[in-house]
Amino acid sequence: MKIAVPLSDENFGDNLKLCKEKGADIIELRVDLFKNRDVDFIRGRIEEIKREGLEVLITIRSEKEGGRYVENRAELFEKLSPLCDYTDIELSSTDLIGFVRNIVKNHNKKLIISHHDFNGTPPGWIIVEILREMYRWGADIAKIAVTPKSWGDVSRFLCFSRRVEGKKILIAMGELGKLTRLAGPPFDSVITYSFVGKAVAPGQIPLEDMVRIRDILYDGQGSP
Repeated sequence: MKIAVPLSDENFGDNLKLCKEKGADIIELRVDLFKNRDVDFIRGRIEEIKREGLEVLITIRSEKEGGRYVENRAELFEKLSPLCDYTDIELSSTDLIGFVRNIVKNHNKKLIISHHDFNGTPPGWIIVEILREMYRWGADIAKIAVTPKSWGDVSRFLCFSRRVEGKKILIAMGELGKLTRLAGPPFDSVITYSFVGKAVAPGQIPLEDMVRIRDILYDGQGSP
C-alpha cells in the first residue's frame, strides 16, 4: 500500500521535503487548489518531485466533487498527465474522461477514475456498479470515497467493494472512516492518503503515523 500526500503550491518546497523525510511514496498535485496554474510552473513542481525520487499523481478535482473551478482543465490534463505517474479524473466528468483516458494510456501511465459521495454511503449494489463502470472506462485503479454514518456503513462499503476484482482506492471519510485508510491491502486498496501540515480531507492521518502503522501491519509492502 503506497502513501500519497496531497500538496498545493503553498509552501510547496518545505512540504515536499517533509514528505520525503517522513516516508511518502506519492505526491498528489491538487492543481485545483493551486494559486498559480501556469503549465510551466506546474511542470517545474513535477520535476522537483521526481528529483526527490517520489511518484507524481495529478488531480484537478471538479467543483461538483469537492474541487475548485479550473478554466483550462483540459489543457492541463493534456500537457501534464504525460509527465505524471498517475492521473485522477472523476467518473462524473463525462465531458473529459475519454479524452484524459486516451492521453494517459497513450503515454503508458496509470489512470485513476474516482467517485466522491459527501452525503452518505450508497447501497452495496450501487458501489459494485460504480466500480464496474470505472473499469469499463479503462481505470487502472478505481477510487471511491464515501461518507459513513455508522460502523455498518464502513464494513458494508469495504465488503461490497471487495466483490469487484481490480486495484482500488477505498476511502470512507471522517472519523468513522479512519479504519479504511489503514485496511487497504486485504480489500485490494493500493493507495492511501495522508498529510503533512494541515489535512485536506476529514479523517486523514498524519504521514509519520501512517508510515509507522503501515510498517507494523504490512511490513511496508503493497504497491499499485
